[in-house]
Amino acid sequence: MRVYHRTSKAAQIMREGFKDRIGSYMTDRMWEGVWFSDKPLDSNEGACGDTILCLEIPSKLFEEYEWVQEGWTYREALIPASEVNKCGPPKICQDE
Repeated sequence: MRVYHRTSKAAQIMREGFKDRIGSYMTDRMWEGVWFSDKPLDSNEGACGDTILCLEIPSKLFEEYEWVQEGWTYREALIPASEVNKCGPPKICQDE
């Protein structure tokens, strides 16, 4: 499955791999991981940065960490960096 991550730190990610971020993400608890989506997102969907990275990961990995949101036109998952970094380095992608 191809996943996307918009960022302003593409060069660092390409050198060092993804790093977990921690936040509550509009919930009552703290979560840790890296946000990925099944299509390139922009600031209207809460994704910030000037570069879109893409990566092929197993569908089961995405599904294990997926945040299901009724009525959304895309899928999102908060995946631990340690898991997604095993899938290989990301590539810089254009909006698809």
